[in-house]
Amino acid sequence: MTPNQLEGFRSEGHLTLPGRITAEDLVRLRAEADAILRSVPLTDRRMTAWRLADGDAYVLKAKPVLDLAPTAQTLAVTLSGLASALLGDDARLIDEKISYKQRLTGTAPDRILGEDVRKHTDAAYYRLRGITEPIVTIAVCLDDCPPSAGPVRVWPGSHLHDVTHEITEDHGPVVSDRDAPDEHSVLLTAEARAVLVWDARLVHASTSNTSGRPRRLLILGYAL
Repeated sequence: MTPNQLEGFRSEGHLTLPGRITAEDLVRLRAEADAILRSVPLTDRRMTAWRLADGDAYVLKAKPVLDLAPTAQTLAVTLSGLASALLGDDARLIDEKISYKQRLTGTAPDRILGEDVRKHTDAAYYRLRGITEPIVTIAVCLDDCPPSAGPVRVWPGSHLHDVTHEITEDHGPVVSDRDAPDEHSVLLTAEARAVLVWDARLVHASTSNTSGRPRRLLILGYAL
């Protein structure tokens, strides 16, 4: 990374790094993500899934995944160097998952929810586990992330300010609209093979994936 990128990360709280994953690794990562969906039932503890109002099954994420995805496991080690550069010391992996945002055919869980991911910070979830900052989240784009795919939406600079979290039954700790007005947000649109990086304190969210195609991210969390 350049000094300007590092400074941008510190002030804005996020970075988009295009083309950081090889085409060969992308093919392998996609195959591993597909294999997890084929082999792991939606009712398994790894899966966060529910039924949409129209009856379709919907899978938000799978966690953990590295024991089922050797390419992702190798990549997590490689990307620890990027995390270490951002955190200023040797980083350790503390979280790993695949975000799918994907409709599926077949039997759906009983719980009914929507597709939107509400405003939140990763740091709030980590604090519940007793893990404190600094923490960085690194997301590898397995698919193109245009506006129609429900890409990550961030609130630049929000990691530098205290925000209020409200504990909800279905969505965990969410950030109030007062602390994160919609007009202050930015979409992190990107092409497959890009790497997205954000400070765990950064407020972010995402809307429904209406593209008709998967929008998968391999998401890795690193702390000191």
